[in-house]
Amino acid sequence: MMTLLFALFLVAMLFAVYNKRSLAIYSFALSLVISIYWFSHHANDTLAILL
Repeated sequence: MMTLLFALFLVAMLFAVYNKRSLAIYSFALSLVISIYWFSHHANDTLAILL
């Protein structure tokens, strides 16, 4: 999943370099939403630590 996030951010940067402003903004926003979801998924996950 992390590879997908980095690939999406790379696509957003490539769109920005090639002056595709609207596609760059949409792909960056999509990447940001997916990364926030992924963070909240892991932040709410319980730890299985037995002491």
